[in-house]
Amino acid sequence: MNFKERQEIISFFDSLEATYPTENWIVGGVKVWPILKTSLFLRVFWGDKGYQKQNINRSELVNSFIRKAKRIRSKTWLKEVKLTSTDYLFFSGVNFRENFNGESFNKFFDPIGDSLAGKNKRFLSLEYGHEIQGKTYKNRGTNIQLIFRYFESRVTIEDIDYSKWVGFEGFISFLESKLSNSTFSITKEIKDTLKKVLIWKASFDWVLDQTKPRKVFLLSYYNIPCFGLLIAARNRGIECIDIQHGTQGVLHAAYSGFKEDYSILPSVFWLWDHKSEEQLKENFNYSTFQTTIGGNPWHNFLNNTSNELKGNVPTILFTLQPLSPIIDDYIIETILQTKDEFAWLIRLHPRIDAASKEGLIAKLESMEIFDQDLWDLANETPLPLLLKEVDLHVSKFSGCISEAADLGTFSIILEEIGEVTYQHLIDEQKAIGGIECNAEHLLSSIRAHIGKKEVVDPVDLEMVIDQLC
Repeated sequence: MNFKERQEIISFFDSLEATYPTENWIVGGVKVWPILKTSLFLRVFWGDKGYQKQNINRSELVNSFIRKAKRIRSKTWLKEVKLTSTDYLFFSGVNFRENFNGESFNKFFDPIGDSLAGKNKRFLSLEYGHEIQGKTYKNRGTNIQLIFRYFESRVTIEDIDYSKWVGFEGFISFLESKLSNSTFSITKEIKDTLKKVLIWKASFDWVLDQTKPRKVFLLSYYNIPCFGLLIAARNRGIECIDIQHGTQGVLHAAYSGFKEDYSILPSVFWLWDHKSEEQLKENFNYSTFQTTIGGNPWHNFLNNTSNELKGNVPTILFTLQPLSPIIDDYIIETILQTKDEFAWLIRLHPRIDAASKEGLIAKLESMEIFDQDLWDLANETPLPLLLKEVDLHVSKFSGCISEAADLGTFSIILEEIGEVTYQHLIDEQKAIGGIECNAEHLLSSIRAHIGKKEVVDPVDLEMVIDQLC
């Protein structure tokens, strides 16, 4: 999805919400517009690849057997799991973990957990996704994915009368124009998505009955499991806090628009800096939410850790994103021209699959610009340590651009989406955009900006936690 396509979709969603009573799009007592807006934006963004992967080479009989086996296992798990009463509940996907000193570390929650533990305050970390193999930091993080399987057969969803949703026909027509798969049903996707949310809501009704937290902290609130928690928690009057994890801005469907909170959005947004706070207040069309500037907890945790990059040439970190192509030819040409002048650290995005990774390595090897030591350094070192130590950062529109600025490193932004999202960093001369897609222009910009660094004072995490907790 290019800049103009993304802008068109966001503009359409905002216009539809402003024109029609989306607050009356209700299923099971839940105002579902935020769920539909964010989930279907992601469907258009990623296309139907995920849909196809879920439906190939697996018969309904096999699917039924797998679901039944997981439900049986979930019953045993539910009897054995011990969830105790707590003050603060943390919930996220396992994708926010990173290996650190041989342990699996939640980059945002574990630093906060350390602070709470030091103050003798009770907290509990829950997560969804695949089971973590190996040791987790201080044995934190209970995976509750199986609870979804337990409630899966216990939750039903009513037939949805879309004719009562004023403006829905135009919504569907627009989405159909963006998706080319004739076998893909948007209304089926909507019903399936909402059922999953309601299953997670039932799951968290049970969890919250056991844990009785005063506050809930989430990462990436717009994921299906998190919506389930938001509904269950807000129904109980529990304050829900979304911690910034990456790019936000006007072109992010979850952090722009919305004429009200629909009794489902987080009540508090933890933001990294003042500019992110200003943008959120400007981009949302309602004002009943609260904000706090808490900085990036992962950066705070690593603030006193150094990882000096030893070498005889300046280092450039290029952070990839799960896009196609994974890396453009003009960037490859730039690396080829400067392989002796700069050390290029090419960092994979967590959502880049194995096939794309191997294809990239093969391409770099064929051009004799693959360095195993640099590759390992780029992909095994905690990202903030890289961003703090490299001489320059290059990316398209990754959240790493904001992280680099937070750590005092200059960024070159390669795409218009990034320029719009991070215009404030360009204005503050912490980044530059407007790069033509050719090696000559990119190399000129690199040589003009490499080595630009500044000292940045970190946010006082302890003070932020004292205020919130």
